[in-house]
Amino acid sequence: MSSSIYLAAPLFTQAEIAFNQSLADQLKAAGYKVYLPQQECAGTTDPVELFNICIQGLDNASMVLVILDGTDADSGSCFEVGYAFAKNIPIVGLRTDFRGSGEHMGVNLMLSNSCQHLLLTTSNIDSSPAKVTYLKMGENFFPTLQEVLSKIPVAQTALIDQDFEI
Repeated sequence: MSSSIYLAAPLFTQAEIAFNQSLADQLKAAGYKVYLPQQECAGTTDPVELFNICIQGLDNASMVLVILDGTDADSGSCFEVGYAFAKNIPIVGLRTDFRGSGEHMGVNLMLSNSCQHLLLTTSNIDSSPAKVTYLKMGENFFPTLQEVLSKIPVAQTALIDQDFEI
């Protein structure tokens, strides 16, 4: 049985929900099993039940893909990153927002250092650590994300069909 990629992301606006769904659909089309909290928690209103559903998803994930957009990363996503980091679940951070934020490569240093790899959109590409891939504004990030996932062995356990090639 394959585990999944847990997609940690804000999910409070129509734009966020649509972005998350589109990204999950692209990952699924590439052969990955994706745990998308907005789908898994649909129809649930009890806060304790919502929390438990998300924790179960994290506990069964082979890795976490976290969206780090906005002037400050979503607080729920930050919790999910901290939880995953404490459980030694690998984390890939994706920031499609080109505005600078935080104190370390445009991201809060606790988040940037929790991620095994970062994909960052920026207008100023500086030299970067090996774990960082800079994206140009407007660039389709998905091919780069697929390349990063292909280099993370545990991400391969989230492939639905283990014979599926990227």
